[in-house]
Amino acid sequence: VAYDSSYPEAPQAAAPAENGYGGSGLGESDYKEKVSADNIMSQRKIIMEGDVSLETLDFDDSINAMDQLIKDFGGFAEARNVKGKSRNSRTLRYASYIIRVPAESFELVLKSMGGIGTVLESSSNGTDITDRYYDAQTRIRTLKVQEETLLDILAKSTNLEDVIMLESRLAEVRYEIESLENTIKNYDRLLSFSRINVYIQEVDDKTETKPEPETLGERISRTFAQSVDNFKRGFENFLVWLVYSWINIILSLIVLGIAIIVVKKGKKRLRKKSVQKEEINSEEDKNK
Repeated sequence: VAYDSSYPEAPQAAAPAENGYGGSGLGESDYKEKVSADNIMSQRKIIMEGDVSLETLDFDDSINAMDQLIKDFGGFAEARNVKGKSRNSRTLRYASYIIRVPAESFELVLKSMGGIGTVLESSSNGTDITDRYYDAQTRIRTLKVQEETLLDILAKSTNLEDVIMLESRLAEVRYEIESLENTIKNYDRLLSFSRINVYIQEVDDKTETKPEPETLGERISRTFAQSVDNFKRGFENFLVWLVYSWINIILSLIVLGIAIIVVKKGKKRLRKKSVQKEEINSEEDKNK
């Protein structure tokens, strides 16, 4: 098995003719609306992921072809796992990849999987982070303006207490800017290189597309590996959310702490008043 490295070129968009009409028969206004819609879509921030299941009669050639495909597209293998014995063994082999490829090549890589082996299943999905991405950028700009304002005030301040307070606030602002910039960098990394999970199953010549059943140990091992991978992805998403929401969490904890302190002090005052009232009543009873 060897995949075809001569990939089809992406079709070029036709420009409108001088009289306002292109080859597709669109008027000038229609063409401008189409270009505007294309520009809006190009500004969307969508993290693409895919899953591909393959089977092959020649496992070694398919693995070599897979490695070559990743290299040709300028991607890399984030994880690579090959299980099974040698070619002469009755045990059929199995491989799993987690690969990253340039986002612009995502669809073409999926289409090229047919050159690695027989495609049993292929799927893709996208996570739209446009709002979160641009909101983080807006918050960074706002915080940088706030940083400049604090620096100006700090330069003019002569009161030691004010200087300490301003420096403390400046440190908080800079920390939040750094956190948001790291979030943007992480988003850019996920947007630039799309993730594809690839599963390659060796099949027997005699049974063609019906692979030998996995043993219980192999099934447990594969399921465990997938569970670890899902946990890792979920933990990464949690960290991104935590970095994005840390200031709100801290403020909520502060408010909760203040509320607890107020309630405790209120209960203490009530107990004190109750004791005083009992003492007064006791004194009155004695006087009687």
